[in-house]
Amino acid sequence: MQQQVISANVKIISFIVSVVLFGFLAIGVASASLLEKKSGTWVEKKYDIKGDWSIEQRGDQQVITFSDTFKTKKGPDLKIFLSKQSIKDVTGATATNDAVLVSVLKNNKGEQEFVIPAGIDVSDYESLLIHCEKFSVLWGGADL
Repeated sequence: MQQQVISANVKIISFIVSVVLFGFLAIGVASASLLEKKSGTWVEKKYDIKGDWSIEQRGDQQVITFSDTFKTKKGPDLKIFLSKQSIKDVTGATATNDAVLVSVLKNNKGEQEFVIPAGIDVSDYESLLIHCEKFSVLWGGADL
């Protein structure tokens, strides 16, 4: 009888350990799928863009940050897009094709942040763009 109780306890403990280990494994897999920090400098298409940018995971949000050295020419309708085209292939006429609007550019200079819309997987995109949508003028961008 005592052996049966010990056997039952071992099975329960084994089950608990399995559940805990599975939980840690699931957390590890979820963490691995989070965005790795991306960063870089800009490629000029129509106008010069200075400063660095980065994309990083912050909690449950993905955030694009422009450095305090960010600077570009003012424009009437400048927006930030993630594009499925590489920066060498994209043009002003094609900038919004296979692209997702992230935000209106807040300022033409200085540090600023933009939250990427929920549900967007950055790994599905090739480049980050600054684009004047009103006049289809691609300021520039960067490959991700």
